[in-house]
Amino acid sequence: MVVLLTVVGIVLFVVGLLFSIAWHELGHMSTAKMFGIKCTEFMVGFGKTLWSVRRGETEYGIKAVPLGGFVRMVGMLPPARERRDTGARKMSRWRAMAEDAREASYMELSPRTRTGSSTSAPPGSA
Repeated sequence: MVVLLTVVGIVLFVVGLLFSIAWHELGHMSTAKMFGIKCTEFMVGFGKTLWSVRRGETEYGIKAVPLGGFVRMVGMLPPARERRDTGARKMSRWRAMAEDAREASYMELSPRTRTGSSTSAPPGSA
């Protein structure tokens, strides 16, 4: 009986934690939607996706590690500043990750919402 109650307690704790995280992220998503920002993902947890479903333009899901969540908003990262060519100077690991995230975010934009023509390259690419 003690084992059963322990298991039920753990399951209720995890479900409560997931609900709390989802409620918090819903605040982010509802505010974004209110201001007309496209949200492509609403996920509770981190890591591998355990379950997801697409409703309209948004994919809702649960990931393996229930220690947070996120809402992916198109245009969340500002465009990179124009930089002079640094030649052989290498980017730091953090800067390279930020540039990769900017490029991926840029690719989510439809051609009509990008600045410039529909065939323009992402900022910072040659």
